[in-house]
Amino acid sequence: MHALLTAVMLACCAVGILCPMSEGTPRGGGLRNGFMRNGFIRNSGQWGPMAVMLAAMADTTVGPGLLPGVLWGLILLLAAPLPLVLLRRERRNGMELHRALSVLGMFALLVTGLQPAAQDAAPHVHAHAGTGGITPLLAAALAAAVAAYSLVLAVRTLRSRRLAHRVEAFSAAGALGAMLLMAGL
Repeated sequence: MHALLTAVMLACCAVGILCPMSEGTPRGGGLRNGFMRNGFIRNSGQWGPMAVMLAAMADTTVGPGLLPGVLWGLILLLAAPLPLVLLRRERRNGMELHRALSVLGMFALLVTGLQPAAQDAAPHVHAHAGTGGITPLLAAALAAAVAAYSLVLAVRTLRSRRLAHRVEAFSAAGALGAMLLMAGL
């Protein structure tokens, strides 16, 4: 079951990278032409934090544990505001806040040790599992709230023609939900 949830989480994080990449492409250009016409670079503030999130989740759940969990947490915390900060207000479409909150939710789950697989896979991961208290509960509440926000956002986008936003919002809810299930909540 853990392997299935890990695969779901990583696949959902990968979708979180591809959707903002496609936003940076010219109309009708597709993903490949976007790379050629600088859409890839121009939109890196949107897909970059999602790529960092995917790397952190892969490293702490199935990877060799190249970086300690605390370091991944710091990197995620620093990457969280980038979708909002690196895009001018007039170019925003609502997904920037969602991306920032998604990274923040993953950060909260990672640093509070709600990923027991991280400790099994890499003994040097410094997540604080078993610290008790209210911190893991708050992290789970934040992740659940972001997952709920993702679902609300996905339902709102049903009326729009932006399929990528809908897919990205559902995938964020799936990734956070998989992490919460792996934590045993």
